[in-house]
Amino acid sequence: MEQFMTETGDIAPPRSPDTPTLFPGAAGPATRRPESGPSALLGAEAPGQASLADGIGGDAATRVRSTASLALLTVAAVVLLGAALWHLCMVFLTLSPASSVTNRYQQKINGYIYPEFGQNWQMFAPNPLAQNVSVGARVQTLGRHGARHTWDWENLSFSHLEAMKHNPVPSHLDQNVLRRSWDFYTETHDLKEKPTNGMRSALSTEYLERIALQRFGRQWHGERIIRVQLASRTTDVAPPKWTGKKAPDTTAYRILPWWPVEEKFYKEL
Repeated sequence: MEQFMTETGDIAPPRSPDTPTLFPGAAGPATRRPESGPSALLGAEAPGQASLADGIGGDAATRVRSTASLALLTVAAVVLLGAALWHLCMVFLTLSPASSVTNRYQQKINGYIYPEFGQNWQMFAPNPLAQNVSVGARVQTLGRHGARHTWDWENLSFSHLEAMKHNPVPSHLDQNVLRRSWDFYTETHDLKEKPTNGMRSALSTEYLERIALQRFGRQWHGERIIRVQLASRTTDVAPPKWTGKKAPDTTAYRILPWWPVEEKFYKEL
């Protein structure tokens, strides 16, 4: 625990205008008038007739492709619109007062919303949070001869903070996942780590444990992980100097119990 407590924080050419025009009575060679009989009507195709037919066929193929593309875009737009409406409906039911619909489908609504889409209005609170919370974890492994080894604390918050430093567009993962998972847990458990919200309490525990296992993996120092433990360190942020207030010089720790590691926790990690 000592190590965790001391850590810091991708066309054809145009005709020439010089071509002579033969006027009646003018001297010069006689011109041959085109045939006007049946042989002219049934003769060979005009030079541009074949290319015209090819052009018509190409236009038809283009229209077929355009119709297929339009149909595909229409289906994609309908699917995206339906997904957006579904999401907005779930969020609305989460924030709306209790009703017969929310009472009947509460578990399904919570299963979709939490924890990724949980709504948190603390940003707009009159007295927003002014604390720094660091989350750490350590693991227990099983050696070759059955001996159990407990390893030092690892600061899980440190890697997320380092990824956000000097990054003008930090990812949602680095900003919120660990913080929201810890808030989710503390909101559904009392200070004695007893669940207070049924299914949501169990979901918060599994969610937090899976995030910790993303950091460690299946093995640690060549040994299989069998248990994991998490803890937090909370310190108050000093208020602005113009307020004349001083931040309490205290640090609070919250150490969670050891949790067994199950194979299902590694799915989709």
